[in-house]
Amino acid sequence: MQKLKYALLYIPVLLLLLAACARDKGNYDYVELPDPQISNLDTVYTAITGDSLIITPKITLASGKNDYSCYWKIDVAAEARSQDYEGRELRIVFGLPAARYPTQLAVTDNTTGMKYFYKFDIIAQTEFTKGLLVLSNNNNQAVLSFVKPDGTVRPDIYQSINQEALPGPAKQLVPIQNMFYLNALTAYWITYDGDQNGGVQIDASSLKKNKYIPDNFFDAPATTHADYLLNMVNGTTNAVIDGKLYIGATETAPFWPYYGFWGVPVNGSYSLYPQLMENFTETALSGRGGSYCLGYDKNRKAFVRFYANTFYDVNYTVLGDAFDPKQVKMDMIYMNRFNDNELYAIGDSLGKKLELKFRVDFTDSTQRFYTTYKRPFPGTSLLTAGTKWQSSPIGVFFFSANDIIYRYNPLNNDIKPLQTTTAGKKITLLKVLQGGNLLVAGAEGGSIYYLDISTGKLGQLIKKIDGIPGSPQDIILRD
Repeated sequence: MQKLKYALLYIPVLLLLLAACARDKGNYDYVELPDPQISNLDTVYTAITGDSLIITPKITLASGKNDYSCYWKIDVAAEARSQDYEGRELRIVFGLPAARYPTQLAVTDNTTGMKYFYKFDIIAQTEFTKGLLVLSNNNNQAVLSFVKPDGTVRPDIYQSINQEALPGPAKQLVPIQNMFYLNALTAYWITYDGDQNGGVQIDASSLKKNKYIPDNFFDAPATTHADYLLNMVNGTTNAVIDGKLYIGATETAPFWPYYGFWGVPVNGSYSLYPQLMENFTETALSGRGGSYCLGYDKNRKAFVRFYANTFYDVNYTVLGDAFDPKQVKMDMIYMNRFNDNELYAIGDSLGKKLELKFRVDFTDSTQRFYTTYKRPFPGTSLLTAGTKWQSSPIGVFFFSANDIIYRYNPLNNDIKPLQTTTAGKKITLLKVLQGGNLLVAGAEGGSIYYLDISTGKLGQLIKKIDGIPGSPQDIILRD
């Protein structure tokens, strides 16, 4: 009886609710509010670091009212943070380094509370974002200069900015760029002889000194003579220092201070020639894992193998009898890898200039070295003590002989002089750029030559820059 009593009490309540629903004639259709109309807001802005950046969008709310607020968010991914600003206009002194910054404008209709989002990019530049960076030797001292896009030369820019001179002589100018993290050029290494530091790193945007080579070690060795530095696609630098191979650390995030630091050298008994052949780019992009590095032991005169940060010495199987890579018996002059099927080395064997061609199959489970040929280099008579070498990604070489540059195709032994010479001035620099379409040459007296080596061209002069202190040794072109 008690349960029936409570049930009877609920019935009137349910009837009242049903009656209320029957009388409710409200309109529950949602009305979509139009987005505000916005103008004077571009998809990309260019900002100069240290200069003013002003963005003044024109916003009209659908209601016609003027009650809205704006919130700006500049994403600084390299530092895992953002710069945030409030106000209907963005008026700031832009102080971030040269890079591309995704930015969002959030517009709030204060009457309805609705928010609307607009995305665009800010590309930050400095006066050094575009132009030519030149490392040269002047009276046996390294000098860094900058050439503006209009051809204006700012000589000895490193000393002007950092209030100290570079030792000498100059060796390399090496970029630091991580294609997997923002793909931004962040810094350069400058290497030189005649100083215990071996080199200095500078910021790519400001050219201000970041640190010396010993500062890039977890525990620096007694000497840091930089034989050869190699920029890796992950933003680290592999280095041959005092004949030993050092691998840049990747255990931290790319923006962490210790990213790219060197620890101890790859353990083993070897003394490397200052050049490396590696396939890090291909393995990293394909996701196949570890990468090999092929070096040349200048004492034993043998090709030695590194794989996944481990020294395997001459532990590989030789296939073919063109030559013995474990006993090459020549001093290395130049070597280059186009791909795993086309590797070349030019060396000196008791005064004879020899050319080696070979291919390799180095993975975590295979270690094969295929010899293709060993033959006299067909351009032997043209070589001089100061010959400079460069290779093009299309499979040809360029080498200098005093004031003449030659193009060498190893597939048909074709050697041709380029049309442009340096008018009696000894060539001190060769660099192939733009996918094999541009050759930049430097000569004594401080001249830079841009030569057209694209399809069907044989080194026609594009332009010439004068006024570089001393003799150019290395360049980085930012265009």
